[in-house]
Amino acid sequence: MEKKIIFLDIDGTLMDFDGQLPESAKMALCQAKAEGHRLVLCTGRVKAQIYPELLKMNFDGIIASAGAYMECDGREIYRHVVEKDKLNRLVEYFENTQTTYMLQTKDGVFMTERSRKAMVRHFVDMGMAEEKIERVMVADVFLREKLCDCDGVEKMAYYDAPVSMEKIQEVLGDYFKVEGASYKSGEGSNGEITCAGENKATGIRRYVAYIGGDMKDTISIGDGPNDMEMLAETEVSIAMGNADSGLKTMADFVTDNVDQDGLWKAFQWIQEITTPKAPIV
Repeated sequence: MEKKIIFLDIDGTLMDFDGQLPESAKMALCQAKAEGHRLVLCTGRVKAQIYPELLKMNFDGIIASAGAYMECDGREIYRHVVEKDKLNRLVEYFENTQTTYMLQTKDGVFMTERSRKAMVRHFVDMGMAEEKIERVMVADVFLREKLCDCDGVEKMAYYDAPVSMEKIQEVLGDYFKVEGASYKSGEGSNGEITCAGENKATGIRRYVAYIGGDMKDTISIGDGPNDMEMLAETEVSIAMGNADSGLKTMADFVTDNVDQDGLWKAFQWIQEITTPKAPIV
């Protein structure tokens, strides 16, 4: 069997939108690991927001913060943080527009009390209990009156902005990249903000180069807007059944939804394409 480097998104791919890892997904991961494939988390979440049960599974690598943070075999090997003057401009804009937002670091997330209350209302209005909000948030939330002096910010998330994603991109400029939220968070202008040039695809290339691997041995599985570059970068790409239509169109294989054994079925397909066929006699 050909050994592959498999990059896995978390929300909507590994974990369902209740923050649960389907038993079939766990079985698929264990089987793939036993067969010698390298398994790498590749997520828009910062490391502090990765579910503890996933961290305990000893993945071969972690690409977090949509490429701005990377580990290999438990060792941190790359980290990119937002420049202070650019961060200050973003904070000022979101405060002036009264947008709900958070700053994400590898140690936790930073919010004002105003934003924390508004974020809880946002998810409660979606029908989410506060216990579930804590479950999917994962990380510690640090409250500060002013966020301009935060250190180590790798990316940001916002909710219920009064303007479009395109307008936010225009205001913030080319230093940042603004895209739709990877976690299903209702209607309206919700999104994630990363530094331009830091994405899952650059993280994948960096990881493969670090281990001395070959891009021809890469496979990615995802479902959200920030997975598009990842699926385009790897040799083989798989979209979940709950993925956006654009992601499905570009994928080599479309599996079922995350809560319909989608990951298990994706790995079954991987096994088919990596197992040498017996010669016809």
